[in-house]
Amino acid sequence: MKLVISILYLIAALTVVSHGVIVYLNNRRSGINRSLFLFCLASFLWLFFSFLAIYSDRYDRSLVLYRVCYVGVVFIPSTFYHFALEFVGRSSSSRVAPRYIISGVFAYMVIGTPYMISGLFTYPWGFYPEVANPLHAVFLVFFLITLVSALLLIYTEMRRRDVTSIQRIKLKYIFTGLVVAAFASVDFLGNYGIAVMPLGFVFMTLFAFILTYATLRHQLLDIRVAFIRGFLLFITAVVVTGVPFLLGMKLLGNGLWIIPVSAALILAASAPLLYIYVGERTENLLLKQQRRYQQTLLYASHGMLYKRDLQGLLRFVVVLLTIVARLRYAAIYLLDEDTGCFELKAERPKLQERPVALDKDNPVVVNMSRKEVLNRDELLSRRKGGTIVDVMNGLNATIIIPCCTRRGIVGFIAFGNKRSGQHFTSDEIDTFLTLSNQFALAIENALYLKDLERAGSELFHAAKMSSLGAMASGLGHQINNRLHTIMLAVESLRIICSEDLDDRGKELIASIVNNIKLAEDTIEKLRNYSKPSPEGTSPLSLKDAVEGAFEMMRLKSSTFDRTRLNVELDDSIEVMGKESQLREVFFNILDNADNAIRQALMKYPDMKPEISVRAKRLEKGMVEVEIEDNGIGIDEDDIDKLFVPFYTTKASSLHGTGLGLYIVDKIIEMHGGSIRVESFGGKGTKIVVRLQGA
Repeated sequence: MKLVISILYLIAALTVVSHGVIVYLNNRRSGINRSLFLFCLASFLWLFFSFLAIYSDRYDRSLVLYRVCYVGVVFIPSTFYHFALEFVGRSSSSRVAPRYIISGVFAYMVIGTPYMISGLFTYPWGFYPEVANPLHAVFLVFFLITLVSALLLIYTEMRRRDVTSIQRIKLKYIFTGLVVAAFASVDFLGNYGIAVMPLGFVFMTLFAFILTYATLRHQLLDIRVAFIRGFLLFITAVVVTGVPFLLGMKLLGNGLWIIPVSAALILAASAPLLYIYVGERTENLLLKQQRRYQQTLLYASHGMLYKRDLQGLLRFVVVLLTIVARLRYAAIYLLDEDTGCFELKAERPKLQERPVALDKDNPVVVNMSRKEVLNRDELLSRRKGGTIVDVMNGLNATIIIPCCTRRGIVGFIAFGNKRSGQHFTSDEIDTFLTLSNQFALAIENALYLKDLERAGSELFHAAKMSSLGAMASGLGHQINNRLHTIMLAVESLRIICSEDLDDRGKELIASIVNNIKLAEDTIEKLRNYSKPSPEGTSPLSLKDAVEGAFEMMRLKSSTFDRTRLNVELDDSIEVMGKESQLREVFFNILDNADNAIRQALMKYPDMKPEISVRAKRLEKGMVEVEIEDNGIGIDEDDIDKLFVPFYTTKASSLHGTGLGLYIVDKIIEMHGGSIRVESFGGKGTKIVVRLQGA
């Protein structure tokens, strides 16, 4: 029994320290990794020197070894509490240092005084330390308080509502490991003369493995993988340490025990590497198919960033999930900033019964605002979230993952059940998280490009209006100066020659003065047209905006004066907008109508040019304006190209740049309206504009 117990202590010591070293080397800067390494080091001192003390046949040597062993024991509670603080992100020197100081005091008492260990008991498994009262009892109180504090710390963090589901599962691993480690305190019974075989090394080995596994991966795999890893670790440690030791003792005798022990230590050093290699190969074999489609999803997710068409991107994602991930159903909901609702934008396959929109008070939306993954199976296992589960069932969703960008939550992806009927593992959920993050970036790119296009058209329009305003202002100033000079000259001439002028001369002078005033009025209209409206939209008379465009058309085109205008505009109809921009909208439409009429007059000189303008109120506060002409018309194939930049149907590029209707479309879009063109070649054109009513 003595030999078996000592070997098991050695295996446990090597297992714990190898895991601690792996964790530390994995990320030396991580506070979690460093604190776990300190815990493993303290456990190693306890386990390894217990192995030497139990194996020793000399009382005095075993007593010294147990004193060193107890140095590790007194630091176990402090190092574990330090690890718990680091794991929940609350570590601070003011909380950690006092416990390390207390452990240091107890360590001094162990090494330098007989007040902690007074002697040794002799049990069937070998020597065992006899503790002194009452100092050891004080240590047990400290041990218990620290253990319970760490337990409460992790339990409280696990119960917080803002903790993500994945982090909560990690905390459950840590909490489970702590409960397992608590059973190691059974070893204290032997310190008080109770002949209970020490089994603490078993629980500490399991505990170290659980913590290391959760820390290294920071995620949880399929339970099959966790079980296989634990089993492989146990088998590997037993084979590479126990077999050489037993064979050496059997074949070489007690005198040459150093040879198998040395061989066992050398092989044990390679045990973690062998375990990792075998574990990864086994894991890859178990999850080969799952990993294959995960790699496909991750590879495809990078391609999403290059898609500019938002609707095409949405279709691509749902098809990708249902085919590659073999889901029965996938859907994407995007946030409508105007209504604050999440609306269904893409799904596969299409279902008849499912919500097409979720408002901000929906329980799924409320919980998703925490940027948390919603897992229906996890909610059911915790017997919580009844209404959330009901909504997820209505959405045919097993998992819902929000898509977050710098704008906030822009949407979410609903993942249906697997076709295989199996549950989603945490590895798969992590893959879906990566996919949703890439998808969110792709959405942001698509929205950014759309905003950039809109901003470009606004800048173009602003530059155009600015140039026109500067030109109108400059020309108006120059022309007005000359008109004033002419007016002064005419007035002076009338005064000087008043006695010599006959009635005909006076009529000519009056006509000159009148035309000068008309010219000044024309210049003032041009300047008013190009003058920008105040920032923001405001209620304005639709009739005033249309008549302002009429005035500009009369200045530009002689044909327009001969065109019959049928205007049906109620003075009470008002729309929300910027007057200068809406004047430009109607001016561009009327200019195109005038150009179409002139082309028609070239073919049919006897036709009577006519333009009709009508307006009416619609439901939901909209106003519809129809502008119809009897011009040359537009071919049906050309209608879809009218709002494309630089496309023109005018007879010559000298008469148009192809930007008029493009700018009109962008202005109306900025006003929350729409524009539609109806035309048949040779039969005139009707343009329907819808604007927000005031």
